[in-house]
Amino acid sequence: MSTSETSESSPIPASGPAAVARDGGGRRAGGLRVAVLYNLKENAPSLNGSTPRDALAELDSMTNVQDYCNALRALGHEVVAFEGNAELPQRLAEHPVDICFNTCEGFRGDSREAQVPALLEMMGMPYTASRVLALAITLDKAMTKRVLHYYGLPTPAFQEFFAADQPLDPRLAERLCAGRPLFVKPNREGTGIGIHSDNIITDETRLREKVAYLLKAYKESVLVEEYVDGRDVTCGLVGNLRPDGAPDDDLHFFPISEVDYSVYPPGTEPFYSYKLKVDLADDYRNLCPAPLPDHIAAEVRRLTLETFRACGCLDVARVDFRLDVHNHLQPMILEINALPGLTSISDLTLCAQAEGWTHAQLVQAVFNAALKRLGMLRPLERQGQGVGV
Repeated sequence: MSTSETSESSPIPASGPAAVARDGGGRRAGGLRVAVLYNLKENAPSLNGSTPRDALAELDSMTNVQDYCNALRALGHEVVAFEGNAELPQRLAEHPVDICFNTCEGFRGDSREAQVPALLEMMGMPYTASRVLALAITLDKAMTKRVLHYYGLPTPAFQEFFAADQPLDPRLAERLCAGRPLFVKPNREGTGIGIHSDNIITDETRLREKVAYLLKAYKESVLVEEYVDGRDVTCGLVGNLRPDGAPDDDLHFFPISEVDYSVYPPGTEPFYSYKLKVDLADDYRNLCPAPLPDHIAAEVRRLTLETFRACGCLDVARVDFRLDVHNHLQPMILEINALPGLTSISDLTLCAQAEGWTHAQLVQAVFNAALKRLGMLRPLERQGQGVGV
């Protein structure tokens, strides 16, 4: 049987020492039954010849899924794992669980990250990380920026394109006329998908050519925004807000991380592209904590929390910024990742490791944040986490 067949048709069972202590009903004493939900690259729908090679970059591998499972088993839970597809309700009916650990990016659709959570809500099944609405909003970069504008949070001026011949917003046209570049990218992608060295645009003809290409290649709207010349930083957190909107006592900010472009050859694009994120991942270097003035670091953390609050996120998130070198390092919000990567080499993991966390402890912290929010946290989880919240 192939790996693909195994991952879709059978749960990954608990194994090792953590599988021993069970009560009379088959559950570990004090533990929960947990389903880790994932989307594997190998299970993605077949691509045609016109699909860009980076289209599946956000999807997971079985190695990462096993890492998530092992981290949760270390807390004493019974863990199975399922592909997050249309068969998921049947799988969960056949293998009842108490809660799902959601990592599903989705394969297709405008709100693909929200599809599995929508199924879980229909079934009345609790799950980790943000809910359906927050995931749908934050996957859509233009919609996220509309929310940020509503709350008065700083983000580059933008326009969403549905056709290459759409009239250009006067603010952006004025910027081009002044010789100041724009930045173009797919509206609902992550992991640098669709972001390459030619995404910085300095004239309208080239802008429309690039928009036309992205519309055809990714079959979604295209975001055009002011290009912020500056430093790339990201700030992540784990935890939640109280009902009154204030941070919970154990909401935890990870150290701010900055992309170190000095390690790349001269002429490398000065932004976090697909090439840097994926093709040159082994060469990636970050500065964590980022060498920032205290007041800038404090402002990045404040804006991270305000973005988390404005978008209705839960349990975990990461916010990406550019620090404007022409405006006293003013942090400009690019996007929020409400379902940030949790692999062993993801940005959030690197931030956690910079202050001594292990990858397993990060996974456990996200899970425990959800348990606390849902009123399901038990002494077992508090003892097993070891670091942070």
